[in-house]
Amino acid sequence: MPRNDPRREAALRLVETSRLLRAVVEQRLKPHGLNRAQFSTLARLDRQDGQSQNELADSLEVQPIAMVRLVDQLSAEGLVERRNDPADRRVNRLHITEAGRKRVRDLDSFKEEMGEELFAGFSEAQILGLLDAFDGLHTNLKTMQAADAATTKLKKSGT
Repeated sequence: MPRNDPRREAALRLVETSRLLRAVVEQRLKPHGLNRAQFSTLARLDRQDGQSQNELADSLEVQPIAMVRLVDQLSAEGLVERRNDPADRRVNRLHITEAGRKRVRDLDSFKEEMGEELFAGFSEAQILGLLDAFDGLHTNLKTMQAADAATTKLKKSGT
């Protein structure tokens, strides 16, 4: 019986693990009144305030229309505010409010507990090895994505 290609097995497990992690995070954020996308948006703005909606959508890899709805929700809760870009009035800059920063700080223990549970039984060396592997996978995926985009562009132009 032929052995499965370990690259294929690793890719499948990565997809399954990613899906499961997203589901657990989503479930555990519910009692805090946030979903994963809202939390990711707040956390990103907490680290880098003043991004445009398009920049934030790109960095979180969500569609711009989804980002509009997400920011509408967070804005309605007083966690994020839109401000006009002084250099380009067509652009909104997003800023986390003090209430938004407090919400992110309130979730520090959530993040700590998730990390402890998720990596229970892993040594620091194993975690650093995972980070290296993920960095390599990320680089390869970005290269694949760029090549696919270039191929699509060539096909559309008829070249």
